[in-house]
Amino acid sequence: MGWDEGTWTTMEIPAIGWRPIRIITVAPTLSLLPDDIQTQLADLHNERLSYVPPLTIDPIGWPCIMHDATHHASRTISEVGLRSGGHIVALAITYLDGITWRGGGNGGNEQTFTLTEGEHIIEMLTCVDDEWLRAIQFITNKGRCSAIYGNLEGTPTISRSEGGVLAGFTISIKLHPTVGMGYWMTGVNGIWRHDLIPRAPKENDVYSEYISAKNQHGKGFNDRALIGNSSSIYITCVEIRANDAIHSIEFTYTDAEDDKNRKFKTPRHGGPHAPYYRFELERGEHIVSITGKYGDDWLTQLCFGTNLGRASDVYGRGDGQSFSVRAPLGENGRSMRLQYVIGRCGDGLNAVIFAWTTGLP
Repeated sequence: MGWDEGTWTTMEIPAIGWRPIRIITVAPTLSLLPDDIQTQLADLHNERLSYVPPLTIDPIGWPCIMHDATHHASRTISEVGLRSGGHIVALAITYLDGITWRGGGNGGNEQTFTLTEGEHIIEMLTCVDDEWLRAIQFITNKGRCSAIYGNLEGTPTISRSEGGVLAGFTISIKLHPTVGMGYWMTGVNGIWRHDLIPRAPKENDVYSEYISAKNQHGKGFNDRALIGNSSSIYITCVEIRANDAIHSIEFTYTDAEDDKNRKFKTPRHGGPHAPYYRFELERGEHIVSITGKYGDDWLTQLCFGTNLGRASDVYGRGDGQSFSVRAPLGENGRSMRLQYVIGRCGDGLNAVIFAWTTGLP
């Protein structure tokens, strides 16, 4: 009998040594364990999955349909496909073992977001108006962002589950009232697995409330695409163009881990018009509060406060509804800091979410 690696272990048995054995009962291994251990293992298995946003199911009637991928949630996603135009019409998943799942209609343009080896989706940005799913974006554990598919209109939601990776969707679709338009998506819930990675990057980041003008204009943006999963990148300068409204905002960044102290900038979010202002941050200084106003079409005023007790000028002379946001405290009891923004812009800044992160490099 040998135990060489890569070979089957064999033993010569004479014919008279063989005896028939009849299997009359098969029991799962789990049933051999004590009841309390079985219960604990079942609870652990159930905790593998979570639904974010929480799965609440309204009564389903014509012309609505639900599609659920929970039965595939033990698999690993390799590619997400979708059909979209100004709305999200359908979502599809291809798993590593080749199994596919799809839900939704047939309109729009076909798009795909393919994951690399060891890459998982850890965050999902969606936007829903009064009736339809308008936009979706995916962020991975490697800091990569998909495009924003559809139009970032309505109310945005950022979905994630601590230590979880996306394993599937539960989606709702509805027949469009216009003849020939087919089914469009009205909502989506992520199904998240908790047994593939110990911790998701930036899972402790906090997002502000959504601050939006009454009327929605322009296209969506998410500066997470520039930040990736870094916690060492920080803002060194804010550039504003403003008069009666905030026409544009732009950030300059430095990476604390870059020995050459190189700087890079976000795209300008908004138009090139109106007077130009610049707010430079000192070494060790970070934005921890923002106040301002928003009107019918644009944000009309912004002012930034820092951890050193300093405040920028008040940019914009417009009227409207006031708002104030402040960085929450991190796990260490210290204030978090502004790292990037998500929003919508056209000729001006139309809406914004402020993303706070821990650590003050």
